[in-house]
Amino acid sequence: MARIQELLSTGRFQIDGLSIQFETTREFVCEVLPPCFEPVETPRGLARVSRWQSHVCGEFDTAIVGLMARYDNIEGFYTLLMVVSGDMPVTIGRELWGEVKKTGSARLHSNGSSMYGYAERNGSRIVEIEAELGQDLGPQSTDDLALEVKAFPSADGIGLQYDPVAVALCAHGSYASVREGAGTLTLTGTPWDPLDTIPVVSVGMARHVIGTSIYSCVRQDSLPNREAYLPYVYGRHYDDFTLFHTAGCFRNEAANQTEA
Repeated sequence: MARIQELLSTGRFQIDGLSIQFETTREFVCEVLPPCFEPVETPRGLARVSRWQSHVCGEFDTAIVGLMARYDNIEGFYTLLMVVSGDMPVTIGRELWGEVKKTGSARLHSNGSSMYGYAERNGSRIVEIEAELGQDLGPQSTDDLALEVKAFPSADGIGLQYDPVAVALCAHGSYASVREGAGTLTLTGTPWDPLDTIPVVSVGMARHVIGTSIYSCVRQDSLPNREAYLPYVYGRHYDDFTLFHTAGCFRNEAANQTEA
Protein backbone atom coordinates (compact mmCIF):
# COMPACT_ATOMS: atom_id res chain seq x y z
CA MET A 1 0.00 0.00 0.00
CA ALA A 2 2.80 2.41 0.81
CA ARG A 3 4.46 1.75 -2.55
CA ILE A 4 1.22 2.25 -4.48
CA GLN A 5 0.40 5.49 -2.68
CA GLU A 6 3.91 6.76 -3.27
CA LEU A 7 3.44 6.18 -7.00
CA LEU A 8 0.03 7.86 -7.07
CA SER A 9 0.97 10.90 -5.00
CA THR A 10 3.25 12.29 -7.74
CA GLY A 11 2.60 11.39 -11.37
CA ARG A 12 5.83 11.34 -13.39
CA PHE A 13 5.66 11.14 -17.18
CA GLN A 14 7.84 11.31 -20.26
CA ILE A 15 5.99 13.27 -22.96
CA ASP A 16 6.35 13.84 -26.69
CA GLY A 17 3.59 16.27 -27.60
CA LEU A 18 2.36 18.67 -30.27
CA SER A 19 0.02 21.45 -29.14
CA ILE A 20 -1.62 24.51 -30.65
CA GLN A 21 -3.27 27.50 -29.05
CA PHE A 22 -6.59 28.92 -30.20
CA GLU A 23 -8.91 31.79 -29.36
CA THR A 24 -12.63 31.24 -28.87
CA THR A 25 -15.56 33.41 -27.72
CA ARG A 26 -16.36 34.59 -24.22
CA GLU A 27 -19.98 33.49 -24.69
CA PHE A 28 -18.90 29.88 -25.29
CA VAL A 29 -16.52 29.86 -22.33
CA CYS A 30 -19.24 31.18 -20.01
CA GLU A 31 -21.63 28.52 -21.30
CA VAL A 32 -19.41 25.51 -20.59
CA LEU A 33 -17.56 26.49 -17.40
CA PRO A 34 -19.05 25.06 -14.17
CA PRO A 35 -20.09 27.48 -11.41
CA CYS A 36 -16.77 27.35 -9.51
CA PHE A 37 -14.70 28.59 -12.48
CA GLU A 38 -14.62 31.94 -14.26
CA PRO A 39 -13.40 32.94 -17.73
CA VAL A 40 -10.01 34.59 -18.11
CA GLU A 41 -9.70 37.98 -19.77
CA THR A 42 -8.91 36.60 -23.26
CA PRO A 43 -11.04 33.54 -24.13
CA ARG A 44 -8.42 31.05 -25.23
CA GLY A 45 -7.83 27.33 -25.33
CA LEU A 46 -5.37 24.64 -26.29
CA ALA A 47 -5.41 21.36 -28.21
CA ARG A 48 -2.67 18.76 -27.91
CA VAL A 49 -1.82 15.31 -29.27
CA SER A 50 0.93 13.46 -27.42
CA ARG A 51 2.67 10.21 -26.53
CA TRP A 52 3.33 9.38 -22.88
CA GLN A 53 5.39 7.00 -20.77
CA SER A 54 4.76 6.90 -17.04
CA HIS A 55 6.00 5.40 -13.78
CA VAL A 56 2.48 4.53 -12.65
CA CYS A 57 0.22 3.31 -15.49
CA GLY A 58 2.44 2.36 -18.42
CA GLU A 59 2.47 3.86 -21.90
CA PHE A 60 -0.42 5.62 -23.61
CA ASP A 61 -1.36 8.13 -26.29
CA THR A 62 -3.66 11.05 -25.67
CA ALA A 63 -5.38 14.10 -27.15
CA ILE A 64 -6.88 16.98 -25.20
CA VAL A 65 -8.97 20.06 -25.97
CA GLY A 66 -9.71 22.60 -23.29
CA LEU A 67 -9.97 26.20 -22.13
CA MET A 68 -8.15 28.53 -19.78
CA ALA A 69 -10.17 29.36 -16.67
CA ARG A 70 -9.80 31.01 -13.28
CA TYR A 71 -10.49 29.42 -9.90
CA ASP A 72 -10.32 31.75 -6.91
CA ASN A 73 -6.91 33.40 -7.36
CA ILE A 74 -5.33 30.87 -9.75
CA GLU A 75 -5.48 30.39 -13.52
CA GLY A 76 -5.35 26.97 -15.14
CA PHE A 77 -6.42 24.67 -17.96
CA TYR A 78 -9.93 23.16 -17.83
CA THR A 79 -10.26 20.12 -20.09
CA LEU A 80 -13.36 19.61 -22.24
CA LEU A 81 -12.14 16.47 -24.02
CA MET A 82 -9.43 13.94 -23.17
CA VAL A 83 -9.03 10.90 -25.42
CA VAL A 84 -6.65 8.27 -24.00
CA SER A 85 -5.53 4.78 -25.03
CA GLY A 86 -5.43 2.05 -22.39
CA ASP A 87 -7.77 1.15 -19.55
CA MET A 88 -5.55 1.96 -16.54
CA PRO A 89 -4.50 5.42 -17.81
CA VAL A 90 -8.22 6.17 -18.29
CA THR A 91 -9.38 4.70 -14.99
CA ILE A 92 -6.77 6.13 -12.64
CA GLY A 93 -6.98 9.60 -14.18
CA ARG A 94 -10.75 9.73 -13.74
CA GLU A 95 -10.87 8.29 -10.23
CA LEU A 96 -7.76 9.94 -8.77
CA TRP A 97 -7.95 13.47 -10.18
CA GLY A 98 -11.42 13.65 -11.74
CA GLU A 99 -10.07 13.91 -15.29
CA VAL A 100 -12.48 13.47 -18.21
CA LYS A 101 -10.58 10.66 -19.88
CA LYS A 102 -12.39 8.49 -22.42
CA THR A 103 -10.99 5.58 -24.40
CA GLY A 104 -9.81 6.38 -27.92
CA SER A 105 -6.67 6.48 -30.03
CA ALA A 106 -4.17 9.21 -30.87
CA ARG A 107 -1.18 9.30 -33.19
CA LEU A 108 1.73 11.69 -33.68
CA HIS A 109 3.86 11.72 -36.86
CA SER A 110 6.89 13.79 -37.85
CA ASN A 111 8.70 14.40 -41.12
CA GLY A 112 11.60 16.76 -40.62
CA SER A 113 10.14 20.10 -39.55
CA SER A 114 6.57 19.00 -40.30
CA MET A 115 4.37 17.33 -37.70
CA TYR A 116 0.86 15.91 -37.76
CA GLY A 117 -1.19 14.60 -34.85
CA TYR A 118 -4.73 13.33 -34.62
CA ALA A 119 -7.21 11.58 -32.33
CA GLU A 120 -9.99 9.15 -33.19
CA ARG A 121 -12.96 7.99 -31.17
CA ASN A 122 -15.94 5.80 -32.10
CA GLY A 123 -14.57 5.49 -35.64
CA SER A 124 -14.27 9.23 -36.30
CA ARG A 125 -11.18 11.45 -36.50
CA ILE A 126 -12.16 14.31 -34.20
CA VAL A 127 -8.93 16.28 -33.55
CA GLU A 128 -6.22 17.12 -36.10
CA ILE A 129 -3.16 19.33 -35.58
CA GLU A 130 -0.68 20.05 -38.37
CA ALA A 131 2.39 22.25 -37.88
CA GLU A 132 5.55 23.50 -39.54
CA LEU A 133 8.15 23.94 -36.79
CA GLY A 134 11.33 25.97 -36.49
CA GLN A 135 14.71 25.22 -34.97
CA ASP A 136 15.10 23.55 -31.58
CA LEU A 137 15.06 26.22 -28.86
CA GLY A 138 16.82 23.96 -26.37
CA PRO A 139 15.88 23.05 -22.79
CA GLN A 140 13.00 24.86 -21.09
CA SER A 141 11.01 24.49 -17.87
CA THR A 142 7.36 25.37 -17.27
CA ASP A 143 4.87 25.29 -14.40
CA ASP A 144 1.24 25.03 -15.45
CA LEU A 145 -1.99 24.35 -13.56
CA ALA A 146 -4.80 22.01 -14.56
CA LEU A 147 -8.29 22.51 -13.11
CA GLU A 148 -10.73 19.63 -12.66
CA VAL A 149 -14.13 19.01 -11.08
CA LYS A 150 -14.07 15.56 -9.47
CA ALA A 151 -17.55 14.05 -9.09
CA PHE A 152 -19.40 10.76 -9.51
CA PRO A 153 -23.09 9.88 -10.05
CA SER A 154 -25.06 8.51 -7.12
CA ALA A 155 -25.44 4.73 -6.90
CA ASP A 156 -29.23 5.08 -7.26
CA GLY A 157 -28.84 6.99 -10.53
CA ILE A 158 -30.24 10.25 -9.17
CA GLY A 159 -27.91 13.20 -8.63
CA LEU A 160 -24.30 13.03 -7.43
CA GLN A 161 -22.92 10.69 -4.76
CA TYR A 162 -21.27 13.53 -2.83
CA ASP A 163 -20.40 17.20 -3.18
CA PRO A 164 -18.02 17.75 -6.13
CA VAL A 165 -14.39 18.60 -5.45
CA ALA A 166 -12.45 21.32 -7.27
CA VAL A 167 -8.97 19.92 -7.96
CA ALA A 168 -5.92 21.95 -8.97
CA LEU A 169 -2.93 20.05 -10.34
CA CYS A 170 0.53 21.49 -10.87
CA ALA A 171 2.26 20.19 -13.99
CA HIS A 172 5.99 20.88 -13.89
CA GLY A 173 7.52 20.45 -17.33
CA SER A 174 11.24 19.96 -17.86
CA TYR A 175 11.77 19.75 -21.61
CA ALA A 176 14.99 18.78 -23.38
CA SER A 177 13.65 19.92 -26.76
CA VAL A 178 11.20 22.69 -27.67
CA ARG A 179 10.22 23.76 -31.19
CA GLU A 180 7.64 26.36 -32.19
CA GLY A 181 5.95 27.38 -35.41
CA ALA A 182 2.71 27.89 -37.32
CA GLY A 183 -0.04 25.32 -37.48
CA THR A 184 -3.67 24.46 -38.16
CA LEU A 185 -6.36 22.94 -35.95
CA THR A 186 -9.35 20.92 -37.14
CA LEU A 187 -12.09 19.91 -34.69
CA THR A 188 -14.73 17.56 -36.10
CA GLY A 189 -17.93 17.02 -34.15
CA THR A 190 -19.84 13.80 -33.65
CA PRO A 191 -22.94 13.11 -31.52
CA TRP A 192 -20.59 11.59 -28.92
CA ASP A 193 -17.95 14.34 -29.01
CA PRO A 194 -19.50 17.62 -30.28
CA LEU A 195 -16.21 19.45 -30.80
CA ASP A 196 -17.73 21.34 -33.72
CA THR A 197 -19.65 23.43 -31.16
CA ILE A 198 -16.37 25.06 -30.05
CA PRO A 199 -16.01 28.39 -31.89
CA VAL A 200 -12.40 28.63 -33.09
CA VAL A 201 -11.94 32.35 -33.82
CA SER A 202 -8.23 32.03 -34.62
CA VAL A 203 -5.26 29.75 -33.98
CA GLY A 204 -1.97 30.76 -32.45
CA MET A 205 1.43 29.20 -32.01
CA ALA A 206 2.07 25.48 -32.43
CA ARG A 207 4.58 23.90 -30.05
CA HIS A 208 6.37 20.55 -29.93
CA VAL A 209 8.04 19.42 -26.69
CA ILE A 210 9.97 16.35 -25.60
CA GLY A 211 10.78 15.85 -21.94
CA THR A 212 9.44 15.17 -18.46
CA SER A 213 6.16 16.29 -16.88
CA ILE A 214 5.50 15.83 -13.16
CA TYR A 215 1.94 16.15 -11.81
CA SER A 216 1.00 16.82 -8.19
CA CYS A 217 -2.20 17.91 -6.49
CA VAL A 218 -1.84 21.36 -4.94
CA ARG A 219 -5.44 22.04 -3.97
CA GLN A 220 -8.74 20.19 -3.48
CA ASP A 221 -11.84 21.97 -2.21
CA SER A 222 -15.33 20.61 -1.61
CA LEU A 223 -17.98 22.47 -3.63
CA PRO A 224 -21.49 23.14 -2.26
CA ASN A 225 -24.73 22.97 -4.26
CA ARG A 226 -23.98 19.64 -5.95
CA GLU A 227 -27.11 19.75 -8.13
CA ALA A 228 -25.75 22.78 -9.98
CA TYR A 229 -22.80 20.65 -11.17
CA LEU A 230 -24.81 17.68 -12.43
CA PRO A 231 -25.13 18.92 -16.06
CA TYR A 232 -21.39 19.58 -16.25
CA VAL A 233 -20.56 16.11 -14.91
CA TYR A 234 -22.83 14.23 -17.31
CA GLY A 235 -22.04 16.54 -20.21
CA ARG A 236 -18.26 16.31 -19.83
CA HIS A 237 -17.35 12.99 -18.20
CA TYR A 238 -19.77 10.73 -20.03
CA ASP A 239 -21.27 10.09 -23.45
CA ASP A 240 -24.96 10.91 -23.90
CA PHE A 241 -26.58 7.70 -22.67
CA THR A 242 -29.70 8.39 -24.75
CA LEU A 243 -27.66 7.89 -27.95
CA PHE A 244 -26.70 4.27 -27.34
CA HIS A 245 -28.46 1.49 -29.20
CA THR A 246 -31.34 0.03 -27.16
CA ALA A 247 -32.16 -3.67 -27.19
CA GLY A 248 -35.31 -4.46 -29.15
CA CYS A 249 -37.18 -5.87 -26.14
CA PHE A 250 -36.72 -2.62 -24.24
CA ARG A 251 -37.83 -0.55 -27.24
CA ASN A 252 -40.98 -2.67 -27.45
CA GLU A 253 -41.64 -2.16 -23.74
CA ALA A 254 -41.33 1.60 -24.17
CA ALA A 255 -43.67 1.58 -27.17
CA ASN A 256 -46.25 -0.48 -25.28
CA GLN A 257 -46.09 1.85 -22.29
CA THR A 258 -46.58 4.85 -24.57
CA GLU A 259 -49.63 3.25 -26.21
CA ALA A 260 -51.09 2.35 -22.82
